[in-house]
Amino acid sequence: MKTTFFSFTIFLLVTNLLFSQNSSLFVPINIQETIKNKTRTYTGTPGENYWQNSSDYTIKAEILPDSSYLIGKETITYYNNSPDTLKNIVMRIYQDISKKGALRDWYIPANLLNNGVQINYLIVENDTLDISPESKDISRGSTNLNIKLKNVLLPHSKIILKVSWQFEIPQKLKVRMGNYGNGNMFISYWYPQISVYDDIDGWDRIDYKGSVEFYNDFCNYNVELKLPKDYFIRATGELQNAKEILRKDIYKRYELAKKTDKIIRIISPEDYKTGSITKGKTFNVWKFTAHNVTDFSFAISNNYNWDGTSVLVDKKNKRRVLTDVVYQDTAFLWENAAQYSATSIDYYSKTLPGYPYPYSHITSFCNGSKGGGMETPMMTNDGMPKSKHSIVGLLAHEIAHSYFPFIMGTNERKYAWMDEGWASFFPKEIVDMYDSAYDYWRGRVISYSMNAGKEGELPPVVLSYSYKTKYLRTGFYNRPTNAYKELEKLLGRDLFKKALLEYMHRWNGKHPIPYDFFFTFNDVVKEDLSWFWKPWFFEFGYPDLSIENVNKNNDNVFVTIKKAGNIPTRVEVTFNFEDGTKKIIKKSAGVWQKGNDKIEIKIKTNKKVKSVQVGNKYIPDAVKENNNFILN
Repeated sequence: MKTTFFSFTIFLLVTNLLFSQNSSLFVPINIQETIKNKTRTYTGTPGENYWQNSSDYTIKAEILPDSSYLIGKETITYYNNSPDTLKNIVMRIYQDISKKGALRDWYIPANLLNNGVQINYLIVENDTLDISPESKDISRGSTNLNIKLKNVLLPHSKIILKVSWQFEIPQKLKVRMGNYGNGNMFISYWYPQISVYDDIDGWDRIDYKGSVEFYNDFCNYNVELKLPKDYFIRATGELQNAKEILRKDIYKRYELAKKTDKIIRIISPEDYKTGSITKGKTFNVWKFTAHNVTDFSFAISNNYNWDGTSVLVDKKNKRRVLTDVVYQDTAFLWENAAQYSATSIDYYSKTLPGYPYPYSHITSFCNGSKGGGMETPMMTNDGMPKSKHSIVGLLAHEIAHSYFPFIMGTNERKYAWMDEGWASFFPKEIVDMYDSAYDYWRGRVISYSMNAGKEGELPPVVLSYSYKTKYLRTGFYNRPTNAYKELEKLLGRDLFKKALLEYMHRWNGKHPIPYDFFFTFNDVVKEDLSWFWKPWFFEFGYPDLSIENVNKNNDNVFVTIKKAGNIPTRVEVTFNFEDGTKKIIKKSAGVWQKGNDKIEIKIKTNKKVKSVQVGNKYIPDAVKENNNFILN
């Protein structure tokens, strides 16, 4: 009888926990269906029926630098690991963003447009399809190509597609990639790619319009890239024939950089003066392999410097990561960029999040623009900022994307905050190491506070491709970044890190969504944090703490703090005394957990209080006018 009662009690407790998690946050119907189908759970773990599809890509391409053209052909083996029978395949043709009539998130003058991607042939299972505008085999939209299958693709089966294509590498309209002049290019979003078919939406049919970015499956790549002999190339994955291509002395430096903590000048201006940097007579074919990655990109140059060093990320296996950079002589502080990158990889691997970087290298390419950057697996495409904190912050931000969304395969098209927020959160302590005079976190707080609660500011949970507002960066970057900091302060770094690592261990190499993140933290913390998740991620609103009243009673001073905004933050109250001293009282955001909008802070002192202040420069607050109270 006791055993039965005990089992029933446990059952009720678990049922109540699941019900509370189910009902405390709004869960859309299609997400509820994934839980019902057991691909996801209310505890944040992948469900017993979780699945995801993948592809093997074999690509051969030639880059023609003089004409700024790329010609390629590929064979794709697509694996349908889903329980569904597929009647069609959706393929992405990214560079159609530059064609006339394509959907875009901003106006582009007609003289910057071109004909997009020319598809020469498309073969599905040895059947050559009609690719004409009148075709009934395919329908070509803005940047998506819908392929109707003559024979359905059954669950747990595969299909082979072959494509030949070509396009002009953009020299003016450079959206995240392009020809940056003088023989220097960064090439991404460049090959016909199978879209994601997942357990939530089926096929991802969201067009690439410029603002929102990645959502890709984890795939394998074998890539051969043909280039004139004067060029070298850095790319996603492992270079298979470096010894055969690189000049002997350059190859030795390249190998040394993989093993040392020192910065090695793999290619310098002197190397170009002393002859070809490669062994090729006319052309070289560079061969790369990459496994279980979400995309493939590459950078080429015939005049850039190439520096590298490495960092030990796994002492047990003695595994090192090459952190290399490709840049022009005029790039401010880029001669130190390999070391900044190494510091970033070391920090991310050992401190926060504390997850060892799993790939062999991270290469940062300087495109010479004023600033800003773009991430791809094992590669980043960066600008040329004019201050130390900016260059360190830029490198650290783009490298942080290796974790989100490349280790964690999040859907940036729908949930950009799930990667941009983390990539803005993590670099703070790295920037501090190199430029302590710059107040990194203060900038993040100001950027959010100045826009919080404005009419166009949307909650992060609003799907990213729906954003049509100038407050895009607030929703994607600044609000989630501040939310993560407040969450860390609420839980303490140890518990915060424990929950974050558990989330990463559960979902690395998979496709987590916001609810997997929320529910995993709830599960690890053993608390329903919906009181925190709702206002920060689901609701319109802003943070605003105010001092409502200050009362004195003998030696006791009572301060009433009101949460005038709906978004909860930690509380810091400063008592300024007439003798010039002060006393600070700190409370976590947990003081708002019960739904109250007021708390009372009490101190006992025989000193005369001159003024009381709530907040500090590191706590977001949209309305500053109510933060001070001056006593008579």
